Amino acid sequence: MRKSVVLALVLILTLSAAGFAQTTIRLWFAGTPQALMDAMYDEMVPAFEAANPDIKLEVEFVPWSELSTKLATSFAAGVTPDIFMHGQAAIAEFVESNQLLPLDEFIADWPDKDDFGATLGSGYYKDATYFIPVFGAGRLLIYRADTFKEAGLDPDNPPTTWDELVEAAKALTVKQGNRFIRQGIDFPADGIDLQQVWAPFLWQAGGAFLTEDGTQAAFNSPEGVESLQFMVDFIYTHGASDVRTAQPVGNVSPIAADLVGMIFEVPGVLAQIKTYSPEVYPEIRVALPTKHVTQDTLYSFSGFMMSRHTVDKEKAWRVMSYLLSADSLEKINQAMATLPPRVSLAEAEFIAEDPNLKVYVEAMQFGRGNPNHPKWVQIRDIVSRYLERAMRGVMSPQEALDEAAKEVNRLLAE
Repeated sequence: MRKSVVLALVLILTLSAAGFAQTTIRLWFAGTPQALMDAMYDEMVPAFEAANPDIKLEVEFVPWSELSTKLATSFAAGVTPDIFMHGQAAIAEFVESNQLLPLDEFIADWPDKDDFGATLGSGYYKDATYFIPVFGAGRLLIYRADTFKEAGLDPDNPPTTWDELVEAAKALTVKQGNRFIRQGIDFPADGIDLQQVWAPFLWQAGGAFLTEDGTQAAFNSPEGVESLQFMVDFIYTHGASDVRTAQPVGNVSPIAADLVGMIFEVPGVLAQIKTYSPEVYPEIRVALPTKHVTQDTLYSFSGFMMSRHTVDKEKAWRVMSYLLSADSLEKINQAMATLPPRVSLAEAEFIAEDPNLKVYVEAMQFGRGNPNHPKWVQIRDIVSRYLERAMRGVMSPQEALDEAAKEVNRLLAE
């Protein structure tokens, strides 16, 4: 009898321990915004773990500058996080290298899927969905009402065409001899930022990065050359932009410091200005994209993907669906001053109370993303390198784009 009781207790304890055994789900979030890290660690993770005691959620914030390298290392070692974030243009590369699990089996019965509208399609590649968006951002023209008035411009009527953009930049430029006191318009000096600012002008001119079948470079077309020449001319013809990009003054952005009259930026810069230059923010304005042949601009989403190495798909999905809920996405996007992908959040309080964020939402209708190509990251880096040479006057726009196209075509032929 006593032996039976002991065995029963052992069985109960064993089953109890099994029932409460925790599975650790690791998630890498792209970027290191302090407000979001505070909300994640202080509120969101504890709330999730309280509702899901069988899951221990470990969230690591990875700087964008380190993300691709860190993921590549983890892929090679086969020790990836269960869930990780990246931009939508990385999907094809990760799918082709067999790093992702398709999410369709979870999405099929997910009651929230319709609230994502067309944004859910951003994660679609080769007949499956591998990515669900978390936040979106576009680069739009930011300017100041007070400096527009000072330059004789109407702050309620920002530039809508390329010609108007040139005239506004010239009017806003302030120089002392050959030294800029205020650049009329500022462009990034290099890297991804430069590519992202050029992309809308390429599309607005009617150009494209690649041929429709994705096998050849197309950006060195007459439209591509026209768009890059347009940017270069601000420096060397109009004298309205410096070859050197304006730098922040501590935490104060160049436009808040009145070092530039106009700048192309993502909505997160608005949060920076609110935090570090609150006295300037009432003067900040955002404009819809200019129109040339088209009115396109660059918008892209960053979102979650599930690793094929995940320890437990069902529990990983529970984490994803929690962080993709309307409540979580509102907290995430408010903390980052980014654009939520859910239709129901288009009028979220933090957007409705800020006219500048509302312009970013309105401009989404003109948005398009970079090509979803398996070799896009390498293509982008090649293009960025040659864009920099053109902006620095080392090569003409035609020479720079032709040389970039040669390198890209060699890459695509491999």
